[in-house]
Amino acid sequence: MRGRHLSLAAVIALAAIASFIGCDCGTSTLSPPLPPLSSVTVTPTTDTLVVGQQRLFTAVARDTDSVVVAGAGFAWSSSDARVITVSTSGHVTATGEGVALLIAAAGGKSDTATVAVYVQPGWYTQPSGTTNDLNGVFFQSNGRDGWAVGDAGTIVHTDDAGATWGAQPSSTAFNLNDIWFTTDVTGFAVGHGGTVMRTRNAGRSWARLTNVAASENFYGVCFADTSHGWAVGSNGVTLRTGDGGKSWTKLYPTAFQLNSVSFSDTTNGWAVGEGGVIAGTHDGGRSWYLVQPAITAVPIRAVWRVSNEMAWAGGLQGVNPVAAATPDSLAWTLGTFGATNHVSGLQMLDGNVGYAVGTNGTGLVLKTLTGGVAWSPQISNTAQALNDVWFVDGLRGWAVGVTGRIIHTAKGGI
Repeated sequence: MRGRHLSLAAVIALAAIASFIGCDCGTSTLSPPLPPLSSVTVTPTTDTLVVGQQRLFTAVARDTDSVVVAGAGFAWSSSDARVITVSTSGHVTATGEGVALLIAAAGGKSDTATVAVYVQPGWYTQPSGTTNDLNGVFFQSNGRDGWAVGDAGTIVHTDDAGATWGAQPSSTAFNLNDIWFTTDVTGFAVGHGGTVMRTRNAGRSWARLTNVAASENFYGVCFADTSHGWAVGSNGVTLRTGDGGKSWTKLYPTAFQLNSVSFSDTTNGWAVGEGGVIAGTHDGGRSWYLVQPAITAVPIRAVWRVSNEMAWAGGLQGVNPVAAATPDSLAWTLGTFGATNHVSGLQMLDGNVGYAVGTNGTGLVLKTLTGGVAWSPQISNTAQALNDVWFVDGLRGWAVGVTGRIIHTAKGGI
């Protein structure tokens, strides 16, 4: 008798039934689809971690009736894996210094938490890779990309918040005294012998501008935007550009050396220098006027203008000139950092919080939370004099000084 042949489909079906009958394993079911959501909430909303530390974050989804949806699954992600990474269950690992967003998403809704990561508290030394004096420092707002400049054409750069620094070719042997970036890739450095350097590729190469027509030593530079910038220096020289460095004009509002310059916008600026000179402008540096009578004869080394009404300066013997609005105009008054505190660098983050650096026989760091009414010393953990300071926010800052010293804090100096 001829045998009967089952179809392929029947064979597969019978095999599946036999497999099921003989299986002692559990069965899986698909998760039900999420209902329409009104929100996702991450907890905690902010946190601070040390590099290497881990923390579990949680998320909750709510439906359109604001009822918690049980069993909702979330897609976790990090805005910057150099700072934090996150597992599928919300376990965060701090990988490097910085600030990053932690994102949890589900059903078309998402929420974020802000995570700040630091290496250690207080101020601590970072290896600069140079023993030349460092005179100026600048960091991008991301707190990772920064540059410092110094003697003999020294330029050092970091892209990891200063954990490592490496030299960049400056193409000059002149001392460089200050630096400012106008974009992520375009920056200017100024120094002795009329030197104005520019990079257009984040410092991978620097070139000296040949359109400056100056031989003075430049000590300070700042920009208000990508087009409007100023530099100041010896013999009272001021430089101004309104086209991003394509052209420069030169003035001499004073015979005193000018050490620092700061603008609150494209028109209003202050420059300070030797002999206690303070020069101001209301037309973007096309003309300057001198504050008379001078409020001090002591050299002023740094100035920072946060608004058209408010500015702070610092210098030798603790001089601390402060400008503020009066009913009639702006007026400078003379405060003090303390007579033994010699200030070379200054930055105000807003009308209340600021930092000053210099020396009092050791590396000096001062902080104010009161708009300069009172300044408190911080432990700098360095014996070297400090020449400049730069903060990107209320926590993360760097100061540079003699013999290549770089110190850093990611916790506001505490």
